[in-house]
This record gives sequence, structure tokens and C-alpha cells, in this order.
Amino acid sequence: MKKLLISLCMAGALMGLSSCKTAGGAVSSLNALDGEWKITEVDGQAVKAVPGEKEAFIGLNVKEMRLYGNTSCNNLIGGFEADVKNGKIHFGQAGSTRMMCPDMETEGKVLDAINKTRSFDMEKGGKLVFKDEGGKPLMKMEKK
Repeated sequence: MKKLLISLCMAGALMGLSSCKTAGGAVSSLNALDGEWKITEVDGQAVKAVPGEKEAFIGLNVKEMRLYGNTSCNNLIGGFEADVKNGKIHFGQAGSTRMMCPDMETEGKVLDAINKTRSFDMEKGGKLVFKDEGGKPLMKMEKK
């Protein structure tokens, strides 16, 4: 009986520890980043769809370590490296199409945020946040 009680206590303790999250909502697997993410905020400002323009989003293909998406005007492609354990992400040189659109401000902010991104985090509710070297949020996204 005593061994059973000890076993149950140990099992409970292990379950409790394994369900803990590190500060800031760390991601346990690179696969959590996979897919398309609608950009909801960049540089502290909400991103709203502009009539006639595409929805701004970032796509992460973790199998190929490839970035793709749309900046609200132009298509975006590139590569990335990520260290899930430490919450680090870095985008290589990204390329984009070169069309002119009525509102180029969002595009400029998205491209700037991608260039400055050094880490990521998951907020409550599943929002993906890209952060700069000092931990300042640059861009917030939600799964499409």
C-alpha cells in the first residue's frame, strides 16, 4: 500500500512538472510554428485589411525552413532558422515582389519587423509574437 501511494505521488508530481510552461509561453516543438499566421499588429499598431489589398500574413514551412507570405501588397519569400528550446528565430535575407500599392506603410513595417526579429513567443490565446534583440514585441500574429 505504501509503495502504491509513493508511486501515485511520484506520477502526480511528474505530470505536474511536465505540464508546466516556461515564462512567456514557450513552444515545445517547431511544428507549433508551422502554417500561416495573419498579422494582427506590427510596430504596436493594429493591421487592418485595406480594400483592394491582400491580407498581410506570414507563412512558416518548418519542414523546409522556408518563410513565405504577403506584406499587404507584395509577396514575400525567404528562409529562417529557429531554436525552439531558447525561443530564438532568425530570418535570412527575404525577397519580395516589387509592386506599388496605395498603402505601403504596412509593408514597410512588416519588412522592418522581419529584419529585426531575433526571438519569438506564444501569448495566451495562441498568438505568435516576433520580438527584437531586446525582447520588444515587433509583430503579433494569429493562426489563419
